Amino acid sequence: MRTIALTAALLTTLTACTAVQPGTTDYAPLVQSSPESVTRVAPGQTVYVQYTYPRALLDENDAFDAYFDDLTFNYSGASASNPTVPDVSRPANWLTLKTFDAPKGVTITPTKVTIMRKVNKTTVSMGSVNVRYNEQFQVLYKVSAAADAETGVDLASVTFTSGKQDADVKLLLNVNK
Repeated sequence: MRTIALTAALLTTLTACTAVQPGTTDYAPLVQSSPESVTRVAPGQTVYVQYTYPRALLDENDAFDAYFDDLTFNYSGASASNPTVPDVSRPANWLTLKTFDAPKGVTITPTKVTIMRKVNKTTVSMGSVNVRYNEQFQVLYKVSAAADAETGVDLASVTFTSGKQDADVKLLLNVNK
């Protein structure tokens, strides 16, 4: 009896240590390297995928200035011996899905949208800190293909809205078995 309990405890522990396959959960998404990357999904499958878009792709007329201006850097840890300033980000709950156009049987749901100032380079000289950064949108999508989804490579379109401005992005999808 004790052997069964120990075996069950060991199996539970080993299961908890199993690596999560990227894309299978929202906390371990498949991170795409560029907005043009292809998202692959099989019929009957759901994949969580994260894209990062340059601000200019979603914000053509600077309508989101106030949101990005609220992102302030923490310079307190930067010094000549450690010239690092961390990225700064904030959820962008004000930017929501308006519509999506995808292949038959595929649904696309943005589950999290974040705005970010991504630090490229930090320099410290004579007590002054200089930061070069890019402003970005980071979007986590849940892409689901029904069992009878149309297979092939196709371009999907997602439209976000802030209530004042709409923004379109494209996703390249490859639905295959």
